[in-house]
Amino acid sequence: MKYGGEVLVKKATIVKKAKFVLSPMKKYVMDSGFRGRILYTKCLKSKPIQERTILYEAYHGQSMTGNPYAVFKYLIQHPKYKNYQHIWVIQDESVIHEEYKQIRNIKFIKKDSSKYITYLATAKYLINDTTFPYYFQKREGQIYANIWHGTPLKTMGLDIKKRGKTDHKNIQRNFLFTNFFVSPNKYTAEKLLHSHDVYSIFNGKVLDSGYPRVDLMFQANKDEMKKKLSVPPDKKVILYAPTWRGTLGNEKNESEKLLNDINMMQEQVGTEYAVLLKSHYYAHKFFEEQGLAHLCVPNKLDSNEVLSVVDILITDYSSIFFDFLPSKNPIIFYAYDVDEYQKDRGTYIPMDQLPGPLCIHLEEVIESIHNIENINQQYQDIYKKFLQEYCYHDDGNATSRFVDIVLEGKSSDKLFQTLSSKTKILIYCGGFLNNGITTSVINLLNAIDYDKYDVTILDYASNDKQEKWKNVEKLNKNVRFIHRVGTWNATLSEWYRHVLMLRRGAYTLSMKRLVPIEMYRRELERIIGNTTYDIGIDFSGYSPFWAALIAFGNFKKKSIYLHNDMGQEMNKKVNNKYPHRQNLKVIFSLYNYFDNVVSVSKLTNEQNKRSLNKVVKNIDERMTYVVNNIDYENILAGREEFSEELVIDFKNRKFMLSISQDHYNHLELTGYQIPDEKDINFITIGRLSPEKDHEKLIAAFSHIAARHSNAKLFIVGDGDLKTSLLELVRKLKLEEKVIFTGQITNPYALLHRCDCFVLSSNHEGQPMVLLEALTLGKPVIVTDIPGSRSVVEGGHGLIVDNSIKGLIDGMEHFLMGKELFEKQFDYVNYREEAMKMFYEKVCLPEDQTG
Repeated sequence: MKYGGEVLVKKATIVKKAKFVLSPMKKYVMDSGFRGRILYTKCLKSKPIQERTILYEAYHGQSMTGNPYAVFKYLIQHPKYKNYQHIWVIQDESVIHEEYKQIRNIKFIKKDSSKYITYLATAKYLINDTTFPYYFQKREGQIYANIWHGTPLKTMGLDIKKRGKTDHKNIQRNFLFTNFFVSPNKYTAEKLLHSHDVYSIFNGKVLDSGYPRVDLMFQANKDEMKKKLSVPPDKKVILYAPTWRGTLGNEKNESEKLLNDINMMQEQVGTEYAVLLKSHYYAHKFFEEQGLAHLCVPNKLDSNEVLSVVDILITDYSSIFFDFLPSKNPIIFYAYDVDEYQKDRGTYIPMDQLPGPLCIHLEEVIESIHNIENINQQYQDIYKKFLQEYCYHDDGNATSRFVDIVLEGKSSDKLFQTLSSKTKILIYCGGFLNNGITTSVINLLNAIDYDKYDVTILDYASNDKQEKWKNVEKLNKNVRFIHRVGTWNATLSEWYRHVLMLRRGAYTLSMKRLVPIEMYRRELERIIGNTTYDIGIDFSGYSPFWAALIAFGNFKKKSIYLHNDMGQEMNKKVNNKYPHRQNLKVIFSLYNYFDNVVSVSKLTNEQNKRSLNKVVKNIDERMTYVVNNIDYENILAGREEFSEELVIDFKNRKFMLSISQDHYNHLELTGYQIPDEKDINFITIGRLSPEKDHEKLIAAFSHIAARHSNAKLFIVGDGDLKTSLLELVRKLKLEEKVIFTGQITNPYALLHRCDCFVLSSNHEGQPMVLLEALTLGKPVIVTDIPGSRSVVEGGHGLIVDNSIKGLIDGMEHFLMGKELFEKQFDYVNYREEAMKMFYEKVCLPEDQTG
């Protein structure tokens, strides 16, 4: 029998090792994205930068137009750059201009192909008007010029009214890799950098020198352009260039409206004008399928070159009108859905303050065309104002200025920086779920001095839980998020070493040598771009991924938080599983790569020192504590948020309703039972998880309820053990005595109306709920564990034996009318001390800041 068992163990070991070896290989064969990232990493690591190579990408490779095209056209004609190699990124060969197909030093490569990946990693100059893909990260020595595709009228990034919380993530990431953010005016730089939340951490330079593409409008051959558009030389041109409003799969309805509008315009304006449509790709495809492509401007033609022959521009929310302003020709704004658009997205400039009439109906557009001379006179002052404010660089020389500064490295008064001199903190906070860690970090970040510190939170882009965004809403508005989008760039060797690290941790000398430090640094850089941060903090302390990135990151000071007795946490069992064991095994081995290993109370720090004394080197210097912060203003205000209008009677009980709105603008109605003033109401708050030991509290309360008919216990929170705890309450026939409220948005109003707070935990770091109860002046009863004792010792509450009997004695003590505390909790002084500890231990000395 013993022999058979050994065979099974050996077989399992062989299978495990085979899976370890074969899994990345299988992924390499089956997953083209994985192969691409490995190739990209190899190029980053080993291939030299090609000093005379320029990569151009316009609209994600969908065209050969815009600002990148203007720069390319200038350079290809300039003798000084005849030996440069020009690489154009395309999605389809149909976008290639015929005249450039056979030129020796011009190459066209498919987006995301192996050639694309190679040139993206090795070209000296990268020129884009949108964004590079998730795996892109600019290497040292490359120069990335982002020449965004327009001056924004419509809101962008975080300013969009109805948006996904992380929709801006890859634009933000690209901006943070940019060396030169090329802008037609200061307004554009301000709006784009602020709306993507990078203004004060943008490490590149803003080049306020004008858009190269506007030069094309001045330089285009008008006769040739009219031929390309099939417009007779004697006809004037009306160009209708609307914003695309359709959706994928529903292109037909939007395209049919465009067709009807174009036909009516052409019928009504007479033979003097040719009416053309500059349409989105999807609308253009519809027109081609209907045999009506002649009504559209060919996608291959550059919009600004087309504008050179336009006499009247009709648009809505598009940035094209800014480019057209230097022509001094009239503009008509046809925004038939302006009210809906303002509600859903919004504009930076009110639509009725633009340099042309705002028309809601097509008949108004036609009438404006017939009265175009009057329109010119009516809007000449505001037109002039727009030219002065947004087009002060549009002199036909923007491209040459760009080349002088970006390629030649010349200094210029048109360059400026927005990077703040404040001390920069990069912090991972966890998932922002409803727990003490979240409360603690919200309180900390709401108390930081933002005149001195700039704070960026690292976050997963995919976390879409409603409770997360409700908690994020509580954060100080100075805090920004950078969301991790995409995944690692790594070699196969690094992948194997990473998987080994996640299995074994970095304990032995051989494992320490195998840790893929370069991979972790590369990934942190891929997420945050070129910005340098002074302080790195893993505030969560439960994720090996984020712990590794911060542990090996290049910070002046690095700290990781321990929010509990970590030895107990490692051995915590939930539903017959150990949820933290493997993760903490890895994280413990990373503690020595941090400057500070920070517990959240003095006694918890002493306990963690005992648990980790064989793991952490220089334990007395490295291990310290910083107590949790409290937001006492919010706590005190929350106790009063109790509206009688939201109180309802149901089955002879009163309930408080709570109405909230999620990030999809859906309303949610919840409620909880209101304590009766005639009862003695005990309350506990916390996740329904093993370390809180609600089972022990319920068992103790069953004895109290048997002796005191008016005793009630409110249990606030949710978690894995809810079902088993409800079953225990039913078994003890306490359904009328023990009230489960679930998670409450504002627990302070309920806590304020209860008589005594009880915490039955077996281990804690420093319980936030205790600090909140003390702030509200509530009597508290706690079990004798280091984390709770550190809060209430000194006369702030009653400490009882960590047992059913201890809790019974404590609650009886309160019911007999005995005082549970000797002195009031000074929450103002407490917060001052908490922040002082944070600044001294986690932050930098004054002479190392900024």
